[in-house]
Amino acid sequence: MTLPSAYDYVRNIKNAQLTIHDPIQVGDPNLWIPDEFLEELLNNKLMGLNVNYPIRTRSKVVKQAVCDALGYPIEQKFPKYQPRFTGQNFDTYNQQSYNLQIWNEEVSPQRRYVIIGINSQNIIFKVKVISGYELALLDTTGTIT
Repeated sequence: MTLPSAYDYVRNIKNAQLTIHDPIQVGDPNLWIPDEFLEELLNNKLMGLNVNYPIRTRSKVVKQAVCDALGYPIEQKFPKYQPRFTGQNFDTYNQQSYNLQIWNEEVSPQRRYVIIGINSQNIIFKVKVISGYELALLDTTGTIT
């Protein structure tokens, strides 16, 4: 038995014709992308992407790139679901500074947080996937900086 690669999950999601909102059981061997593969896929697709747009447009462009990287159809609008990527249980955070702040909600230990590093030239240089549990350990002030 061969172990799945990161790209097997992308193929499976495309073949299943899922959207980012379709529920997936955590740990599903065919559709749930493990953290390390999620990080690999997003780094491979997003690193080097120029996101020199106004903040809201940049957010949308990044989310569309995430959809494409994971095999989901590219959304034209991203309704305010929490988390936005409901099926894979994660939200994206575009960070040009080193102080992540989660607004209007508590950090959820079960949720995954995809932190997208953007440099001063507006180029994505790194994507990090972290669990809510790990993130909460870093939050000693209640503001996560």
